[in-house]
Amino acid sequence: MTTVALRPPIDLLYAGACFERGGARCRLVDYPGEGWGRDRLEADLRDFQPDLALLSITTPGFEDDMAVAAFIKSVRPGAIVAAKGAHFNTLDREALAQHPALDLALRGEFETACEELARGRAWGEIAGLTFRADHSRIVRTQNPPFIEDLDRLPFPARHLSNNALYIRPDTGETQTTVITNRGCPYDCCFCLAGQVAGRRVRARSAENVLDEVEECVERFGIRSFLFRSDLFTARREWVLEVCRGIRERGLRRPGRAIAWSCNSRVDTVDPDLLEEMKRAGCWIIAFGVESGDQDMLDRIGKKTDLAAARRALEMTRRAGILSSVYFVIGLPWETRETLEANDRFAREIDPDILEIFYAYPFPGIPLYDEAVRLGLLRAGEVPRQAYDEPAMASLELSREDLAQARNRALRRFYLRPGVVLRTLRRAGSARAAANYVRYGWRMLKELL
Repeated sequence: MTTVALRPPIDLLYAGACFERGGARCRLVDYPGEGWGRDRLEADLRDFQPDLALLSITTPGFEDDMAVAAFIKSVRPGAIVAAKGAHFNTLDREALAQHPALDLALRGEFETACEELARGRAWGEIAGLTFRADHSRIVRTQNPPFIEDLDRLPFPARHLSNNALYIRPDTGETQTTVITNRGCPYDCCFCLAGQVAGRRVRARSAENVLDEVEECVERFGIRSFLFRSDLFTARREWVLEVCRGIRERGLRRPGRAIAWSCNSRVDTVDPDLLEEMKRAGCWIIAFGVESGDQDMLDRIGKKTDLAAARRALEMTRRAGILSSVYFVIGLPWETRETLEANDRFAREIDPDILEIFYAYPFPGIPLYDEAVRLGLLRAGEVPRQAYDEPAMASLELSREDLAQARNRALRRFYLRPGVVLRTLRRAGSARAAANYVRYGWRMLKELL
């Protein structure tokens, strides 16, 4: 079982809600999630005949996404093809210059721009747009400000979504994402949060978050949630307010009982807070531990230490909440010694779930500049490898070395008899146990 599962395209659900508030009629399709290809996309384009098609893109998949943009243009030449994503915060001009099928890029927090586009406002008057004028000149409007009052955003347009696609991996229940706050005060060198959402934490009111949760329960029959944020536990009193509100609204009563997961830093939890989170339905917390080597933590700017990770995992265990730990490998300074330190530390703190991700040098973040400075990337290079394979080598290790080390570490962690027995014991039902076995077998085949 993993905390990383197919998740609803929450950004597009927000975009859909804002387009609708501006008076547009929308259709939203998660083609990768549905397993559908270009035949279905073509049929939808001919049926719905959109005036504007909005794609949500990621930097590693940018070229593939632009091929889709070109396909949309070939099927419906008169449609405006737009795209959003952090890629355009730094490479918007290049994207439009190199891809004639792309008409419009949305930069930064895009929700206001979507509503204004739907209302027919001139593009040049909307903050956060980059577009081609006069067939060649590229226009870049001013950067949009961060949205200060997140409560003024409409709830995501879940009525446009096939919500049944998105499930909690252990129980098979429908699960959705609720964005609770944006921004992170820390500045880890590999993280996009600062560029995308800023350093200041902007939280929705607890009441607004709970109103959305209740809508999901009552209107859509969803009772499992991922509370997504850059740092859910950034403000202790706010978390406590959310937890109290869950209980006061009866969202832990039989028949309505919700369960939820969230992320955290290891130095932002304490026993009393964790106890309240457990009472309110928190079943698992994802901690960004990142490394088992203190020098590496210092290099990446994590501003925490291994002792704090040990304490957080122990406190979480005592509170009866499961823990998922994230490690990041493939940073420029990675060595066999740092990887071995990760391996040892993961088994020492012994989380319920271990995830090991490869660092990705997103343009515009410190890691990218450092990789170029050290000669690990060429200036302007944007790796297509990500997530499933390393984006770049380290100063001492090849990409193949890193991939082998990741597989070896996951095998060492998960194939311990105690971990297998613990996982099956906590399943709680035959269905959950079967899901654990199914996922474990799939992961094992990938790692061998």
